[in-house]
Amino acid sequence: MTGINTVSITRAVKAVIKPLMLTALVLPLSAGLETAVFESQVVQAQNDAPKRKTRRVESIRAKHVKSFEKISAALDAEDLNGAKALLRKLGAEPDLNNIEKAYYHNFNGSICLNQDNLGCALREFKAVTNIQDGISVGFSNQMLYQVAQVLFLQENYREALSYAQRWFKTQEDPSADAYMLIGQAYYQLKQYDNALPNVQKGISKYKELGSTPKEGWLNLLSSIYREKREYKKMLPVVKQLVRHYPKKNYLLSLGYVFNELDDYQSMGGLYLGMYDNGLLKSESELNTVSSLMMNLDNPYKAASIMEEGFKSGVFKKTLKNYRTYSQALFAAREYEKALDPLAQAAKLNTKDGKIDDQLAQAYINLNQWRNAEGALKRALSKGKLRDTGQTMISLGLVQFELKRPKSALETFNKALRYEKSAATAGNWIKYVQAEMKREEELKKEIVISTDVEPKTT
Repeated sequence: MTGINTVSITRAVKAVIKPLMLTALVLPLSAGLETAVFESQVVQAQNDAPKRKTRRVESIRAKHVKSFEKISAALDAEDLNGAKALLRKLGAEPDLNNIEKAYYHNFNGSICLNQDNLGCALREFKAVTNIQDGISVGFSNQMLYQVAQVLFLQENYREALSYAQRWFKTQEDPSADAYMLIGQAYYQLKQYDNALPNVQKGISKYKELGSTPKEGWLNLLSSIYREKREYKKMLPVVKQLVRHYPKKNYLLSLGYVFNELDDYQSMGGLYLGMYDNGLLKSESELNTVSSLMMNLDNPYKAASIMEEGFKSGVFKKTLKNYRTYSQALFAAREYEKALDPLAQAAKLNTKDGKIDDQLAQAYINLNQWRNAEGALKRALSKGKLRDTGQTMISLGLVQFELKRPKSALETFNKALRYEKSAATAGNWIKYVQAEMKREEELKKEIVISTDVEPKTT
């Protein structure tokens, strides 16, 4: 079953955070460049509700406008070294106001993030959140969200959740991505009951826009249900993954859910369809589908799958594989074909004589008495049988069929030592002795008397 891939989540968060950062930088900076005044002003935070607190917002002063323009242009041109040099020069200014400091730290954080220096990015972004006056409430809140994202990239999920929740409280209608960020953080903290409603809400908001839920989001929801062992709820989510993002691993996940729900009919149909379409190639996968076919009373299909697996070399020539293959052939009533894999399994099994005993029974069913005798003797030699006495009775029976009654009697007498088989052995002894006596009688010369008694008058 597929789990949540932390690397893929990290890439997704990075893909989201960079555009957000550029928005936060460009929009307020543009406003500051347009005014380019020294005075402070009181404005309402962007997208804030009417009743929210207002904050005094400063503007970029004229003497620094050109510097910020050059820094922004260098970043647009991906000239990070040039941007860093300009920022060092700007940072040496002793009298930067709060909005200028905010942009200074934000630009630095952007460069650090582009260079995958998350510690540096976090330090710079946190510096912006520590500035209380001079920047808009909307800008300040946006930085809380960016800090949460960087913490998430660092896998510091507990602190990421703290910042995300602080940001969340400032929003009247948080985005689907915001719900997902919080849901992911809860999931990584193994707080699945808290993760679930956030992930559900994020997906629901996305669907309301008429969009297909993102693959990673459905995958996360599926994983939460799996961790909570709520497989009935997990099933429709995995079906969505199969429908919208058809991949083999999601088909396997669907099979996993069917298995957990004891729906082997659906699981078998799914795996057979995957096999017929060439999606199942490994030994374990072929073993699974053949086992399912056996459980669904389709041993012929199970045997044919294993036969193809041996021919292609996918199945290793192991004791387990040979034994499983022979069992499928027996169940399919392919008795002759079953002998070879069972014989191979018996050769590989050196720890006991159980498989040799099974092989012997197969030979007996096919009236192959000499082969059966050899297999039974090997079984008794290896030992550790389920019922040694019964194996001896089988050997005695075979020897009797081979017209060796004395050997059969000797074997049946040995079987008398075993309590479970003693009565049966006793009956066979009587039967063999009777047959031997009958044979002796048949061999005796029949004498016909030619004497004629005198006729009496």
